Amino acid sequence: NQLVYVSYPKQGPKGSTLAVARGHLKGSSLGDVEEIFVADAWETGGNIAGRVYFGKDGMLYVTIGDRDRICCNAQQLRPDGSDDNSLRMKSQGLDNHVGKTLRLKDDGTVPSDNPFVGKTGAKPEIYTYGHRNGYGLAINPETGDLWQAEIGPMGGDEVNILAPGHNYGWPLVSMGRNYTGTLASDQPFARPGMDNARMFWVPSISPSSIMFYTGDKFPRWKNNLFVGALTTRQLIRVAFGQPSQAERREGLLIPLGVRIRDVQQSPDGYIYVATEGASGGTATDGMVLKIEPADSPTP
Repeated sequence: NQLVYVSYPKQGPKGSTLAVARGHLKGSSLGDVEEIFVADAWETGGNIAGRVYFGKDGMLYVTIGDRDRICCNAQQLRPDGSDDNSLRMKSQGLDNHVGKTLRLKDDGTVPSDNPFVGKTGAKPEIYTYGHRNGYGLAINPETGDLWQAEIGPMGGDEVNILAPGHNYGWPLVSMGRNYTGTLASDQPFARPGMDNARMFWVPSISPSSIMFYTGDKFPRWKNNLFVGALTTRQLIRVAFGQPSQAERREGLLIPLGVRIRDVQQSPDGYIYVATEGASGGTATDGMVLKIEPADSPTP
């Protein structure tokens, strides 16, 4: 009789948004399902991009995509040939949930210590803002910080370390390019008052999920970060503090040629990944893979 939390697209008169529900898992059935939160991120198209994750503080963190329905077609261009970033700029506004990471209690209500509680014109659920499409959340076991993976446009995929009330730049800071080929930002590296990414990728890998390994089955992978990659079809292992290197990135599962949709550690210390063959569609081309130690892994 375990509580289960899920995020899902919700349809309404204004299009779609992301909602969160919880229910009781009884055997193989989910019952007593109730909707506990609906994001103010309504649009008629665009990526909803939502993850739910319980932090070490017991709060529920929810990612909301930037809902840019004009990013990938001719509507993005203005008559003068410049890119229209009007929808993307919602990620910089505090009066909506678009392009945000939210922090909620387990019943969907607002914690009193959220950074924007009591601020006029700001949604109190907001924890961080200035995101494009956040797809992965994980706690760094060494620091206790909450890390988030974010898919950029063409390039500029990021992993960020989240801090309450901070701005992570999208679309004013990005190492990527728009789908028209222009730079996403005229100041791609940094702006005052906006946090830089902990790591980024150009070209894109499309990070779907992240996980810090804390088990004992792979002792030399302890505290390594694992990043599921959709575009480059691999599981990326990041080892920190390596000799003569700040970090080492190693691609795993590359010969399989599958998109890594999710990576998780089981309670007994093994690593599981969920895969897919292609984006979208209804083909039964996905697998769940279990990774077990064979030989001693390299650091």
